[in-house]
Amino acid sequence: MSSDVLTQLQTCYDQLLTQFFSTVSYLALRHPVVAPEPVPGEPYTYPPKDEASEEQNGSTKHQYSTIKLHEEDTSMGLQPVPAAQFEQAQQELAEDLVRKGQQIEHLIRNLPGLGRGEEQQAKEIQELIIEVREMEARRKQKRREMREYVQQLDNVILGMSSSINTGEAHSLAIRSSITNGK
Repeated sequence: MSSDVLTQLQTCYDQLLTQFFSTVSYLALRHPVVAPEPVPGEPYTYPPKDEASEEQNGSTKHQYSTIKLHEEDTSMGLQPVPAAQFEQAQQELAEDLVRKGQQIEHLIRNLPGLGRGEEQQAKEIQELIIEVREMEARRKQKRREMREYVQQLDNVILGMSSSINTGEAHSLAIRSSITNGK
């Protein structure tokens, strides 16, 4: 059982690593392009600071902006998706990572030996050692019995073959005496 749990745990860690890689790759390649903060005092900053929209929103948080990508940006794999789709995907990816983490925690809690003291584990090991010794003794006894049965079977086969040979020799002697007597 413990090897099953350990195998499942290793599989989950491999899956978690794959999920991390996939999540980071998705976030790096599909994020909406965010315009940089305007530099104060520089009139050519893209996009120009729109103070009226900031006052309406009540925050200076980055707003997703649609910026036309250059060909070199898309050739490197950058393919932004709409902001709503990106945020939904972020949420789903985060939930998947949390779910996988919970699965790993569950498997760790079910590992044998957790929650038991050293003395109890030592006692269980001693019981298993005794059980293995008993099974080994039974195995040796069965091997002895098997050898005895094989020997008995050999004796039966040899006895049958010698009786067949004796019977054939006797019938040949009778035939030859009949042939010679004529």
